[in-house]
This record gives sequence, C-alpha cells and structure tokens, in this order.
Amino acid sequence: MTSSCRRYGTALLATWLCLGGCDERSADGAQAMPKNSAPIADASAPNTPASPAQPVPPTPRTRVPIELIELTITSGIDKKEPVDKLKAVAPGARVYAHLKLRNRSSEARAVHVDFLINGKLRTPLKLDVDPSWSYRTWGYNTLQSADSGELEVHVYDDAGTMLERVRLPIRSK
Repeated sequence: MTSSCRRYGTALLATWLCLGGCDERSADGAQAMPKNSAPIADASAPNTPASPAQPVPPTPRTRVPIELIELTITSGIDKKEPVDKLKAVAPGARVYAHLKLRNRSSEARAVHVDFLINGKLRTPLKLDVDPSWSYRTWGYNTLQSADSGELEVHVYDDAGTMLERVRLPIRSK
C-alpha cells in the first residue's frame, strides 16, 4: 500500500469517527440533542423534584363469554346426549336440563341453572364448564307429585347474564 493510500484511509477513518460522535444541528444552528440521551435540566428552572412516574393501572381483562349452543329439556340422558325433547312435564317426573356450551377461555368457568315452579325458585344448580369448543353438561330436578302450573328453566353465565329461559307446562298424564 502506498503512503498516499494510507494517509487517505487514515483521514477517512478519522472523519468517520469524528462524525459518528457529533451532534446534529437544526436549521437555526442550535445543537440538537442526541437521540439516545436524556434532556439536561435548565439551570434557570426552579429546583423542584421530578414527580414520580404514575403507575399505569392494569387494563381490565375482558373475559371471553360462555356461549350456550343448545339447551334441551329432556326426560333422560344417554351417552351424554338427551334422549328426547319435552314439550310438557308430568308431576313427579325427573326433568333434565342438558346444555351444550362453548368456553373459549383458558380457564374452567361455571353456568347456573335454576329450576322454577310457577315463578318460585325450586332448585338452583352450579355447573362447571371446562375450556372446550363444545362442552356438554346437565342437571336435573324432580318435580313433586302435587306440582302443577309451569316449569321454568333459567340458564345464567358466571357474570350473571341470562343465556336462555325455557317454559314448559306441568300436565297430569
């Protein structure tokens, strides 16, 4: 390598190193602050402590709602499926509420099923619902032999939102 090449290379390297540490200047000639440095306090400003950073409140996690895919009032369950679909119920009969639900959250949740006779709560149930695309569960109530009027079944999610309400007449055979 010739001496002129060495001098040129050395000068180029020195210029590059110098420019790498230099600050940019704005259009009016004022020195701009380097991009990765913090501002320097103004000596003319009153000496007040900086307020501590306010903690950012956590954003409430939106829960994925439980979806009721199907509610069937039936007289029995066989292989996790309802055996029939009741249009009326008889006094003294066992009545099942079969639910097909979708829980797309990553945690076990619950639904509440209430059996009411003539508007009065008879049997409240809490049924667990594991995470699943199609989860089946059921609960039942046995009517008393003296029951007459109307059976209602209410289904609520774990937030208290009513998902479904079904009414069936209670009729003697």
